[in-house]
Amino acid sequence: MNPSASLSRLLALLFFLWASPALAAPEVDLHDLTWFVHVDLIDAGVGRDLAFWTNVIEESVEGGNRLLAGRNGPVDNVCCTKMTHSVAVTTFGNAGDGLDVIDSMADQTALADDWSVPGSSAFLVDSLTYCNGSSPSAIGCARRPSCTSNGDDDPDLWMYVTVESYEDGTLPSVIAHERGHNACLQHVSTPKCALMQGTVFTPGLGGCLTTTECAHMRDARTETSSGEFCNCHDDAGSPLADGAKCDDAGGICSGGCCGPMTGDAGVHLLAAADPGDAGLAPEDMLRISGYTGDWTDLGPITGAADDVRALAYSTDGDLVYGIVPTVGDDRVITIDPDTGLQLATVGFIANGTDEFVSLAYDPGATSATTDDRLIGLEVTTGDTGELRWIDPASPNTAHLLGSLGWAQASAFSSLAFDPTLDKLLFATPFGPNGLWELDMGSCPPSCSPSQFPGTGPFWTGASMTWSAESGMAYVIGTSFAAPGTRTFYNVVDPATGATSETLSLDRFTPAGLASVPEPGPGLGLLVGAGLLGGLCRARGAQRRRSSPIR
Repeated sequence: MNPSASLSRLLALLFFLWASPALAAPEVDLHDLTWFVHVDLIDAGVGRDLAFWTNVIEESVEGGNRLLAGRNGPVDNVCCTKMTHSVAVTTFGNAGDGLDVIDSMADQTALADDWSVPGSSAFLVDSLTYCNGSSPSAIGCARRPSCTSNGDDDPDLWMYVTVESYEDGTLPSVIAHERGHNACLQHVSTPKCALMQGTVFTPGLGGCLTTTECAHMRDARTETSSGEFCNCHDDAGSPLADGAKCDDAGGICSGGCCGPMTGDAGVHLLAAADPGDAGLAPEDMLRISGYTGDWTDLGPITGAADDVRALAYSTDGDLVYGIVPTVGDDRVITIDPDTGLQLATVGFIANGTDEFVSLAYDPGATSATTDDRLIGLEVTTGDTGELRWIDPASPNTAHLLGSLGWAQASAFSSLAFDPTLDKLLFATPFGPNGLWELDMGSCPPSCSPSQFPGTGPFWTGASMTWSAESGMAYVIGTSFAAPGTRTFYNVVDPATGATSETLSLDRFTPAGLASVPEPGPGLGLLVGAGLLGGLCRARGAQRRRSSPIR
């Protein structure tokens, strides 16, 4: 391990852990909702009793709060506002009364007039086909008052959301979106990560808000003095730097949210990417918050207009390795993990028109760099692939691990290595689950990855990495045809393939991806693990779909 780099990053870590924020945290604007579940949704025989639905609502509200309070990229604004419920979730309606499916003005009026309570009411129903008019595919509906900016909740606001959105994995976004309507917000078409888009895409829950939208959300509060504070926002409403201490339970800031340092908040990602909509060459380095996907552009990686296709972080050497593919050879470079700038060219791999499209890091059995290796996927003529390993101490030779048993090798452009499970992970556009794994003991002469079971997200042009701090894999990729291309972010459990809530980020085109400890190495050793409460937590798996929300 690089002693001087490790020492400087450890000092930065200690500063972040013990320094208090320079500016006081603002008080949370609280939205206290009274929640109801239709009686026909209660089915204890299949495990869906009231306690089950209460848990679903609470986790989804927490997920919606993370979309509101966190940041999904430069276009998004952190918003110190939070939804909650102080009254226990209860049932409404009568068995067989038909109000579990809202399909007429009479049904909508019954919820608004007969079952609502003073203030803001939220109803969970099975499905809906009516929202101030015919809406056969809608998954949420809400009353939208005029903008009063009165700093308090307008009376008799209501929303209803559907079990359909829960089963699609979009319920957190739908709840936050419908509360946006309660706060007088209208549908928008841009940016692509906007919370108030009229269609919610699965995968991809967008949480982006403008400053005006945030102001209206905060004006729609129900509590004028909540007694809670957004500890990762300064008193001007801006997010504190990632890695800043945010509570005494060991929390640090990441993308405007306070998270446990032994989880995703303890990781930041570096991505070789094009930071925009054009889908140009991956010449810049982006720094990405592991908890919310917030990103900033650190600028060009090298002094020339080089494409950097693959990245991997060496935990033993505290360096990021990258590969720049060129005709005749592939150039191996080292990159500063703090600045994202190239440090040196350390090797040339003479492979002609073949090129490395992904890279992963294997730390070996010890903490010394002598048994480290870089594992890369090299795409050859005819779109076949070979897995190779590179010794960082002599990076001019790529040794064959085995051929990839898949004809379209370029689709496996993402690569991560989990040394605790001794397996490689891939993210691809091939379904039903875009996650694949490879037992390293199965190579050579050929290496045949297999799919994780079940359904899940898929990605095109994906980038993937694994973090020793959290034990999780991270995937960033794009999907949908241009001009509607979106950038998606997921956290993946390598043991099960279970994916987090899929976040739709402010747009960029990713290539290589590396995970770096936030804010320094040894993060998990200083403070014990423990889940934090607060504004920004829950995540859930998703399926691909688009549905209108009203």
